[in-house]
Amino acid sequence: MEGFHKENTRIAKNTLIIYVRMLCIIVIGLVSMRLVLKALGQSDLGLYDVVAGLISMLGFLSTAMSTTTRRYINVEMGKPDGDPRKIFNILLNIHIGLAVLIFILAESLGLWYIYNFLNIEPGKLGDAIFVFQVSTFVACIGIVNIPYQSLMEAFEKFGASAAIDIISNVVKLALVCLMFVFTGSQLRFYAVSMSLVTLLSLILYHGYCSRHWHHIIKRGRYKDKPLYKEILGFNNYTALSAIAYIARTQGSKLIVNGFFGTFVNGAFTPAYNMENFSVMSITRLGNAAAPQITQNYSAGALERSVDLVCKISRYSALLMTVLVACVLVELDFVLDLWLDTVPVGASLLCFWTMISALVRAFAMGGTQTFEQATGRIKWFQIINSVLSLSCLPLGYLAFKLGAEPVAIIQIYICYTIIYRFIEFYLLRRLTGFPIASYLRKAYIRPLIVVALLTAFVTVYGRVIPADASVALRFCGIAATLLFSGICVFFVGLYSWERKSILTSIRSKLGR
Repeated sequence: MEGFHKENTRIAKNTLIIYVRMLCIIVIGLVSMRLVLKALGQSDLGLYDVVAGLISMLGFLSTAMSTTTRRYINVEMGKPDGDPRKIFNILLNIHIGLAVLIFILAESLGLWYIYNFLNIEPGKLGDAIFVFQVSTFVACIGIVNIPYQSLMEAFEKFGASAAIDIISNVVKLALVCLMFVFTGSQLRFYAVSMSLVTLLSLILYHGYCSRHWHHIIKRGRYKDKPLYKEILGFNNYTALSAIAYIARTQGSKLIVNGFFGTFVNGAFTPAYNMENFSVMSITRLGNAAAPQITQNYSAGALERSVDLVCKISRYSALLMTVLVACVLVELDFVLDLWLDTVPVGASLLCFWTMISALVRAFAMGGTQTFEQATGRIKWFQIINSVLSLSCLPLGYLAFKLGAEPVAIIQIYICYTIIYRFIEFYLLRRLTGFPIASYLRKAYIRPLIVVALLTAFVTVYGRVIPADASVALRFCGIAATLLFSGICVFFVGLYSWERKSILTSIRSKLGR
């Protein structure tokens, strides 16, 4: 029990660091988004979003390797006789090979798509090619950075990682501000600025790892073909998951672009950013516990691993419920405050995007980390990929029949719910995961909190007048946050968790 307490304390500390980091990045990101929209305009911002998204589509292999890398480093560190240096070098070699492959794909398939299919305004082709080339170069460099980031996560150096990310985002904000004094193409300046931020992040991560774990990242020659084959085999299935994710984010952007043009892409951009900021909080919470979920499973502590999965899933659902309630209660006011000039149609897209984020929070948690820890991911990835990719032709068909742009978000909400039920079945059948216990521990309390906050937001919308003052709207958001906190504390948490929090507060006050 003492070991469990230490692990819980470490997770709590890591989570606090992650959320301080997340809060800083969200604040910087909100300010940056407002300035970028003002500097570029809705159409140019949509163009950048689509072209940069092409690199993300071509980079699905690197997205998959990111998951694979974290898994294998954590598993190796969980073994009593593990060899982190060997696994790191093998993973780094694979990433270098992937960077070369992505570059070749970008310079062939990527350029072919831009020249033949991209729906852009006349005279913008040169800007599109420039943005694409810059994004390709930096994306290839960023692929090589993945093993270093994964190594820091495995050693739970979330404080250092947070510092690096905050520094990178502060530099990003400074470069965005310089756009207003730059006299040339602001779109090209923005592309180069984002590239410099990525390059800075690579340098900082590599420098930190070189200083603290030089014995691990020291280059060595390892010709373990079976291990290469095992890693690439595992990655083949995680690549399917990466394809599903890319289809959800970038594929839908291209379909929207094909039917509605870059102007509507610009309206989607705030919605995607809002969802990314929200889902990032859930992802970071999962990352705080991922090393221990995987390392406990690798060491044979199955009960502890499952317990962490249940807790992280419940905390993720509760956190997202609070975020969604605080945004939706005054959505139009939040958008006006954030963007100054709100793109046409953005409000409706943001509403459904936040609903999608809430559904995704209930479908994320720690179950995916548990699946990866077991190594039995084949059918999870295959079914998830098939369902996700089927959303693209469904979205295309819906738009062909005259549906509004928001239809693509609604389709993905349905996909998320359907796959979650299938995932439960596979978890039970393939890994013996205790589904009934998980549902009881992870879902019941968050669902009650969702019901309470839904009622609160509904009543609030009917009571507060449309011409309410700015001060009243701020008070409404604060009241929503306060009511959400009360619901989470008294309904979402167990009694022992409430006692632990109160004990910790009394201890801090006593000091």
